[in-house]
Amino acid sequence: MRALRYFICSMCVFFIFNFNSFSQNRKEIIKSLSLKDKIWVMKNYSSMKKAYKISLGVLKTMDSLNRENFLGGNTEGGKFDAFRHIYWTYSLTKEIGEEKTRRVGEIYENYNRYIFNNSDYSGYDSVSMAMDLFNNEIGIELEKSKIADSLIFNEITNIIFLGKAKIVKKNTLEQSLDENDNVIPEEEWKKKWINNRKLVNSNYKPKQ
Repeated sequence: MRALRYFICSMCVFFIFNFNSFSQNRKEIIKSLSLKDKIWVMKNYSSMKKAYKISLGVLKTMDSLNRENFLGGNTEGGKFDAFRHIYWTYSLTKEIGEEKTRRVGEIYENYNRYIFNNSDYSGYDSVSMAMDLFNNEIGIELEKSKIADSLIFNEITNIIFLGKAKIVKKNTLEQSLDENDNVIPEEEWKKKWINNRKLVNSNYKPKQ
């Protein structure tokens, strides 16, 4: 959740204060954007301001759920993480549409890749990116069902417990596992974009 918060703060500075601020956040988000994405962002300025406002609301909601230890709390690659991305893109799609939501999600993941490339010990990798993009699509598709807002939390929770979303394969100690259930040390996968971590269905139950 820290990554999304930092990304949104960067968006705020960039989209609301534009080029008048010397904020480090603004500089980092601009650096992470390709020329193609920069052009797209400027052409969709209004939609991005809406996306920023919606994202703040999602973060506030997720903060409340995290305090209740909902779905195990805010653990990297877990059910809560999956819920957050589904709810985020569902909320964005309602307001700015499918294609713009998908593009915002991709820009966010590119930002995570940028942080990985410029950090000695990042919590991002290709597996977490694949997980986020997969779950983003669930949120986008869910919006098409036109489900009532009062039912959306239950619907996303059901999706997760039915195994339709993706999470990172871990043991009961929240250690990442490879395909043979061997623990992958953090210092190994956090330094390799391509590593042996695996995605599993969100109803996966780790062995004791």
